[in-house]
Amino acid sequence: MSSPTNLTDSIARLRDRKGGSNIVSGKRPAAKPPAPRNKPSSERRFATDSFILFAYILLGIAAVCQLILIVWLDII
Repeated sequence: MSSPTNLTDSIARLRDRKGGSNIVSGKRPAAKPPAPRNKPSSERRFATDSFILFAYILLGIAAVCQLILIVWLDII
């Protein structure tokens, strides 16, 4: 077991060491510079899918036709 004197000496040596911990020395670590905002994202953009576009057009046409039928049947 270490005596209190040896522990105190060990702690003093750790504090005096240049590469010591920031916590032990009481210094704050240097802040990182902010990243540039105009940096393009690393996410890959997908190409326009013609099938999805066609499906959305069909969905729109079907919705418009249903509204026309509802209004036409309501009037008759």
